[in-house]
Amino acid sequence: MAKLKLLSENCGYYAFMCPGCGSDHGYYTKPHQNHAGRPGPVWEWNGSLEKPTFTPSLLINAPWPERRCHLHLTEGQIHYCPDCHHQLAGQTVECPEWED
Repeated sequence: MAKLKLLSENCGYYAFMCPGCGSDHGYYTKPHQNHAGRPGPVWEWNGSLEKPTFTPSLLINAPWPERRCHLHLTEGQIHYCPDCHHQLAGQTVECPEWED
C-alpha cells in the first residue's frame, strides 16, 4: 500500500501523514507558485509511493518553534530532526500507509 497520495497533479504535490503532528505534510515535485505568487520549492523524489525519498529536508512552520516539524523522508522512513516540537523529535519512524 502507498505511503503517499497525489493531491495535485498540476504541481506534483504528494502528501504523507506525519505521525508526530497528526496531520499531513507534503512535497512539490514540479515547478509551481507559492501563495505570494513567487516560485515555490521543488523537491527531488525517487518516484516510489511505497519507499519514498525526498531531498532536501522538509521544514514545516519554520517561524513558529512551538509548531515546527523538520524531517527527512528516506526510503519510507521519517527521520525527525531534533528541532521538531513534538514527541518524535530526534527519532526515526516508519512512514504510515496513506488511508483515505
